[in-house]
Amino acid sequence: MNISLKRSGGFAGLQENLANIDTAKLPASEAQRLEQSVQGLGFFDLPAAISAGGVGADFFRYEITVVQGERRHSVAFADDDSPATAQLRGFVETLIAMG
Repeated sequence: MNISLKRSGGFAGLQENLANIDTAKLPASEAQRLEQSVQGLGFFDLPAAISAGGVGADFFRYEITVVQGERRHSVAFADDDSPATAQLRGFVETLIAMG
């Protein structure tokens, strides 16, 4: 499984690649944890964009892309502290720590 994380926006409007993780290159326990997180989020069933209705031009925007075999899915959302994106924000923190 490959997982990438990009961030854009904020005050400066920068775009950054924060993580690019290949679970095949991780220790088995870390790879399993990430793969279980993807399953727990129901990641492949999430919409491509999640909008919780927060307003703010300076919010960071994240895009997570997961590739597993033939499946590829990306989810984008604003870091607006909404309950709708809470689990994804937690996943972002995990990816940044590992990435």
